[in-house]
Amino acid sequence: MNLDIIPLHLGLSHFHTPSVAIEAMQEAVAQHQTFYGPNEGLPELRYALAQRYLEDDGVPIPAEQILITHGTKHALHLYLHSLLQPGDEVVAPAPYWFAFPELVRQSGGKLVPVPANPEEEYRLNVEELRSRITPATKLLLLTNPGNPTGKVYSWAELQQVAALLEEFPNLHLLSDEIYDGLGYKGPLPSFLRFESLRDRVAVVNGFSKSFAMSGWRIGYLIAPFPILEKAVELQQKWISGVSPFLQAGAVEAIRQRHRIWQQFRTELEAKRERVTTVLQKMPKLQFTVPDAGYYVTLQVDRCLRPQDPASPFQLVEEWAAALKDQVGLEVLPATNMGMPGAVRMSFALPDDVLENALLRLQAFVS
Repeated sequence: MNLDIIPLHLGLSHFHTPSVAIEAMQEAVAQHQTFYGPNEGLPELRYALAQRYLEDDGVPIPAEQILITHGTKHALHLYLHSLLQPGDEVVAPAPYWFAFPELVRQSGGKLVPVPANPEEEYRLNVEELRSRITPATKLLLLTNPGNPTGKVYSWAELQQVAALLEEFPNLHLLSDEIYDGLGYKGPLPSFLRFESLRDRVAVVNGFSKSFAMSGWRIGYLIAPFPILEKAVELQQKWISGVSPFLQAGAVEAIRQRHRIWQQFRTELEAKRERVTTVLQKMPKLQFTVPDAGYYVTLQVDRCLRPQDPASPFQLVEEWAAALKDQVGLEVLPATNMGMPGAVRMSFALPDDVLENALLRLQAFVS
């Protein structure tokens, strides 16, 4: 009998899409909102998002500065294509989302990583950022909260980054805030709060993570108008606009966001506590307790040669393959995230499945 595989590698949660979004989408279909919509997105959704940033961050964003995209990956793709020229460098703290290097490469740029610092709980080291800025550096790429780390940057850290941007007037910043509703201490401030830098700051966000709407493929880009205009033009040429009835569901999700986020966070916090309690009993696995989201980044160096001469595993990929083959747990090696001794493990699973996974992990590591 084959062992069932528990997917701890996936970038989505076990939560169902909130019913308010489903009902609003069904109502839009019933009202025959099934034709092409505006390329830049429904006015109702752009306005609802503008209201969100005004209410939550005190930031007046014109609705016209928000482009609705086919998911957040598409928002990133459009932004990078609209900003970068061949040879431009993009500085990003590691570990970062695995798709960033390729997205940057496809846009003609080159990703320049800042080494991961798990021993400092992934604190944002502005001096390390500064040391990698060259005349070719066009963009600083931040992920807040972090993927895979779950790190939330403090306001003081963000202020240091803002000061760095003041120091380098040709440097742009992109803040990927896709997990922003899942901060355990409540919603976190957007980098859009630095209004004096608005002509060089962009934000990508979406509905897949904080709203459990991954299959809806709705993201958005907030960017300076010269970049946004290029992005709108590219979207029109490449794929046109997002389905209007799906956007109708997203409007209602945004309006009910705080209730939805609170519900998700409460359940995830209990899972986080359970996972960290168990992991603390496995000294071979080092980790930092995440501030947000539903991943834990496990450093498995102590399970690999040369730290453990008796280990059969040289590479993290070999360790992860054995974990899957022997106990049926699938995790995501972080080599492509700029951290080759680690794996990303999700804990957004039903409680019984998570308990089973933790038992298997303990059996494998011991």
